[in-house]
Amino acid sequence: MANYSDLDIEEIADWPLLPQGILILLLVAIIQGFGYWFYLKPQVEHIDGLKTKEQTLKTTVAIKANKVATLPKLQAQLDELSERYDYLSRQLPVQKELASMLASVNEVGLKNSLTFTRIDWGQKQNQEFLYRLPLNIELTGDFHNIGDFTLAIAELPRIINFDDVYWQRVSQESSTLHFRVRAYTYQFKPEVKDEK
Repeated sequence: MANYSDLDIEEIADWPLLPQGILILLLVAIIQGFGYWFYLKPQVEHIDGLKTKEQTLKTTVAIKANKVATLPKLQAQLDELSERYDYLSRQLPVQKELASMLASVNEVGLKNSLTFTRIDWGQKQNQEFLYRLPLNIELTGDFHNIGDFTLAIAELPRIINFDDVYWQRVSQESSTLHFRVRAYTYQFKPEVKDEK
């Protein structure tokens, strides 16, 4: 058996084939290890980072494509809401219309053979983006006339909402009712412009 401990590195060309092959394999493994560690590993990490970024971008593109696909539907909904808002805002009275609203309510009551004992505006109530205006109404009349009155109020071009409704007979023998209601209408608050 050959003694490999006597081999001199300077006489490598004269070494037997087995030690030369082992040394070459060892050098190749070391070079590959350095190559992997200093060249391939950073490249693999870079590629993994690019793959992750690609997945993120694909997800972002899918979300944005979905948003773009639903944009016409959302625009149609926005247009519909805008039309509803305009319709409702046209039904809310402005300050100069309050007197004519009161006159309209009074006229509807008189047309239905009702007698008013009170009809006036209450204190304006401040809400988030509206004012709530209470309208105090007290009247007497027949049950059916009061029903026709409330129906006619609902058909007025301005919103009037009945709340706190109370009625009772004027007397035990009478079919005439005393009707008291606090009705409400609403006004938009004026928009405050930001001064710059």
